[in-house]
Amino acid sequence: MSTEQPLHLILDTDPGIDDALALLLALASPEVSLEAVTTVSGNVPLTQTTRNARALLALAGRQDIPVAAGAERPLVRPPIHAADVHGPSGLGRAELAEPASPARAATKAPILISERIKAAPGTITLVAIGPLTNLALAVRMDPEIAQQVREVVIMGGALRVPGNVTPAAEFNIYADPEAAHIVFHAGWPLRLVSLDTTQQVGLTRAQFTPLCRPESLIGRSIEAMLAHYFEDFAPRAGYERFHLHDPLALAAAFRPELLRWEPVYVDVELSGSQTAGATIAWFRRRSQTPPPNVLAATAVDIEGFTTFFLERLARLL
Repeated sequence: MSTEQPLHLILDTDPGIDDALALLLALASPEVSLEAVTTVSGNVPLTQTTRNARALLALAGRQDIPVAAGAERPLVRPPIHAADVHGPSGLGRAELAEPASPARAATKAPILISERIKAAPGTITLVAIGPLTNLALAVRMDPEIAQQVREVVIMGGALRVPGNVTPAAEFNIYADPEAAHIVFHAGWPLRLVSLDTTQQVGLTRAQFTPLCRPESLIGRSIEAMLAHYFEDFAPRAGYERFHLHDPLALAAAFRPELLRWEPVYVDVELSGSQTAGATIAWFRRRSQTPPPNVLAATAVDIEGFTTFFLERLARLL
């Protein structure tokens, strides 16, 4: 999809290796005007996700983009993290320099999200690739933004496939199911990119080679991020590919034609002792089924997306 005007986008994230690749994809795409980055506790604690976001923007020479820190913990439950997947810092073995200037927004993430949407009604796309705590706080504080946002794109959930934290639940939803429940029922236009499609797009270490150029600081940083995954985590977990969960969700915001979409009613399980965080999807319409609340991705152009991803990131090297 090509447009004359770039898509004005806020990225809510918890970097995270695949979050880092999604952020770089946004910076490499002329269709995107990245207005702000908001951070949340998720793959690693908030202090680290915020530091990672600032360091990644500095790595790409984009310290002009504000970073607003958000929720330190889920709405109700204790925090969970995924350092086994992403490394203690969240970025594998990459050692990114501390940003030279504090490019932090003066306000907290939920306030920034609300203010930016209200300042430009109908123009802001909000892409959430971490737990949904900041979005829940923003829309609970100011419900009108649900009618003023252009679109919300979420990476999360497992509709027809098993979860990746429990058999029932995907990490971003499991980390804060109460927040996810609020977000799914807020009434804003939602696209949902779940494990059903993100687990179909993955690259082997050899396929990442074009991005791991030793003469490029970004290339060396990507290689260091992936080294932890492929050498430390993947052998234990039995994985051969690195799944591009968050880059696919980011791309869905401005290249939705890479995926097939279906209107679906999705709810979030809150109370099950074995199923908390499960995303329950009603694909078959029945008279008692509530109306659809998301456009769910149900298929993906695997070759088209992976080619697009590699070509775009190569522009930054």
